[in-house]
Amino acid sequence: MMLGRTAERALIDALLTGAREGRSDALVVTGEPGIGKTTLVKYAIEQAEGMRVLRARGFEAESEIPFAGLADLLRPVLSELDTLPGPQAAALRSALALGPPVAGDRFSVCAATVGILAAAAEETPLLVVVDDLQWLDASSREAVLFAGRRLQADGIALLLATRDPADAAELRSPQLALSGLTLDEVETLARASMPAPPAGAAARLHAATAGNPLGVIELCREWTDPLDDLIGAPLMPTGSRIERALGSRLAQVPEPTRRALVLAAAAVGGDIGTLLAAARASGLGLRDFAPAEKADLVTIDERRIDFRHPLLRSVVYYGASMDDRCAAHTALAAAFAGVPGDAAADARAWHLAAATLEPDDEVAAELEEAAKRASGRAGYVAAARAFAHAARLSLGPDRPRRLLRAARCWQLAGRNDQVLPLLDEALPLTTDPSRRALIQHMSAYVRMWRARPDQALEHLTADAEAVERADPNRAALMYSDAAIPYFMVGRLDELQAAVGRAHELGVRVGGAARLVATVAYAGGRALAGEREHAVRLLEDSHPELLRADPLVRAQEICHAALTWIWLEGYDRAGELVDRVIDAARSTGAVGVLPQALGIESELHFRVGRWHDARASAAESLRLASETRSANLYGLFFAGRLDAVQGRPDDCRRRVARTDEVAQRLGIDCMSLYTGHELGLLALGQGDAAEAIVRLEAVRALPVVRQIREPAIVGWVFDLVEAYVRAGRTDEARALLDAPEAAGDGPWTRAAALRCRALLAGPAEMEAAFEAALAAEACALMPFERARTQLCYGERLRRNRQRAQARRRLEDALETFERLGARPWADKTRSELRATGSTVARSTAALPGLTPQELQVALVVGRGATNHEAAATLFLSQKTIEYHLSNIYRKTNIRSRTELAGIAAGGEA
Repeated sequence: MMLGRTAERALIDALLTGAREGRSDALVVTGEPGIGKTTLVKYAIEQAEGMRVLRARGFEAESEIPFAGLADLLRPVLSELDTLPGPQAAALRSALALGPPVAGDRFSVCAATVGILAAAAEETPLLVVVDDLQWLDASSREAVLFAGRRLQADGIALLLATRDPADAAELRSPQLALSGLTLDEVETLARASMPAPPAGAAARLHAATAGNPLGVIELCREWTDPLDDLIGAPLMPTGSRIERALGSRLAQVPEPTRRALVLAAAAVGGDIGTLLAAARASGLGLRDFAPAEKADLVTIDERRIDFRHPLLRSVVYYGASMDDRCAAHTALAAAFAGVPGDAAADARAWHLAAATLEPDDEVAAELEEAAKRASGRAGYVAAARAFAHAARLSLGPDRPRRLLRAARCWQLAGRNDQVLPLLDEALPLTTDPSRRALIQHMSAYVRMWRARPDQALEHLTADAEAVERADPNRAALMYSDAAIPYFMVGRLDELQAAVGRAHELGVRVGGAARLVATVAYAGGRALAGEREHAVRLLEDSHPELLRADPLVRAQEICHAALTWIWLEGYDRAGELVDRVIDAARSTGAVGVLPQALGIESELHFRVGRWHDARASAAESLRLASETRSANLYGLFFAGRLDAVQGRPDDCRRRVARTDEVAQRLGIDCMSLYTGHELGLLALGQGDAAEAIVRLEAVRALPVVRQIREPAIVGWVFDLVEAYVRAGRTDEARALLDAPEAAGDGPWTRAAALRCRALLAGPAEMEAAFEAALAAEACALMPFERARTQLCYGERLRRNRQRAQARRRLEDALETFERLGARPWADKTRSELRATGSTVARSTAALPGLTPQELQVALVVGRGATNHEAAATLFLSQKTIEYHLSNIYRKTNIRSRTELAGIAAGGEA
């Protein structure tokens, strides 16, 4: 019986209609226990005519079993596994215990979940429902929410019911927050629940329960005295009166039934065969559950014995004595001992743990084995909890060892908030020098990303010094890691000392420490302006980086790629970052992509592939949000593209967000990036005065005096140009001769030549600009070449050399339009008009596309099939098709061949 909920049912009807029409959407139903979430889920299932229904439910007792909920959800569509890319199929088989363990990035299973749901929806629209999401195991929950954010045009309706409103925010979908029934609806429900409700009963019930349907029903069943005063009852779900009502119903069943219900409460969601085996061992049988079924306390079918409502389970379980609960778990553990398979072994371990209140080596060992199985299937949250619980049941050296394993699994799960307490507990229990060094290293590394970097440095460098003698290998890694927070806070002199010491130790011990330290030291030498030394170091490590597992060594490979970009070794940088991205895409290792895509965006920006740069930056930001990764540099890469491509509001919004986070965490170096970003924005808009304000602020930053390679952040020559355009030529000349502009890299030489040409007199001007255009960097960096051509054309026009000016300006305009550099193209058109030229309309190939549409256009334009594009971008084929239709409509492109030509043309 459903009362009211007309608006809520309409939303569910619309969700189902959208799926039948080929759209995908999600709805999250939230509310307190008993408010009617499950009733609405049942309504959706009843209305899903013509749709395939996949369903799962979270069970508190299964919340520690990795992928238990996902296994229930996907069981009917596992035949689609073979349609997935091989690595993703292997990851999902591993997660669901259908294949050998495949450890790796936890998001591989998320990507596979997107693929299998999309494949299942190819023939028939899907309704995917998850009830009690708050109790779904963490690995399954992550996969479901990831898929929900990625499904767009697949004919999939996702309906989630949860007590936690934050789930709607995480899914970024509408939330349907259920409130209580109206007074009239409570009166109707009371008449259905009581033989003859006395006068005023509805008002008193409504006041006592705030319209909670379960509360109304249970109080009606308890209410035997019409004079009983219900007004004082607190609201659900904390209402002790409701719990007493439920308890009074439980008191009416026989004592063996109450014992049987404690078993069912301990095994909630478990297989009925195992439950009955435990019942028999306890002197009970199926007959003892019959009174509870007759009293409408449980439902029984061929698979499970379920409580009619989660609150009933809570009242049964927590109302029992500790002795009774332990006895129930012991009986269930014994029953699982006779069941084959890893899932049964995991359940046995957890039941033993629940029944054990003091240290027990055997139980701890079984729980540790469950943790290892979970870790091997990338179920890192479950593994962390199992290792931690095993540690609580341990004595001696096993305790700190298991605490350390738990901390590492939390780290792999992306939950650094859980790591430090375990490490702090483990350190004083550990005497082994190498293990103490590892604990100190992990602790300092986590603090680096969770606290202010300057605070993390105190731990990282002090701990590195402390372990240097006992474990020089670990010390080398710690000194190398210190380079990151030192750069963040702008203490580059100390960075140089740390990476120098790391390199000394790394060369001595060899192996991975040498590789990591060499990459860090190369970055330090590049910052110091020692280009040749940095190149030698990177060349020395390059073959080993190409041989290394790109996912295991993702951080070092990405750092080496970024340093190559600083040194303008773009081919080398591309080799490295492509390895990481290709491996991550093929395996679904989404967790490493935000950093790699951000660096790829920087590479694309410099070599003139701006459509690719925008797509990479957008995907980097999106995946960082989905994986809770830090990504301030990704914000900068995206914001700089906004600046030069004419999206000033987006640019300023990203700068504000970056500055807010950076100031809160003390990441001083970001002012260098955001200040340059705003200066470049002003320069493109023709506001030289604003550009000077922004770029002079950059010049005044303490960190700038410690960066001796101008190509790292190219603010200096933009400030020279702003000075020239503002008529402040003396300041421009002085800056060109200042230490900040000193450098011998290709870009530095080309930019300096452009600036000197801007300052040249009429007689020297043409030769100066021709020299700038002949510079090596102008061939490699189209934006720099076009800027030089624009400046050259401006000078030629002012010298009344209109024909020569027109040729330079037309070349610049073609490049600016291809790059999508709208403000710069507009400036160039204005100059062309001033020469008397008739300026054709814009020839920009991909205008008005969203970042994801742009990404699809580029991937498909380079020859990927829809199936390949879907696997690459962790989307569904139908979503790819949906984006392609939008691309064709917005651009008037009519074929994949034409799209391929445009994508190829965007690669300068």
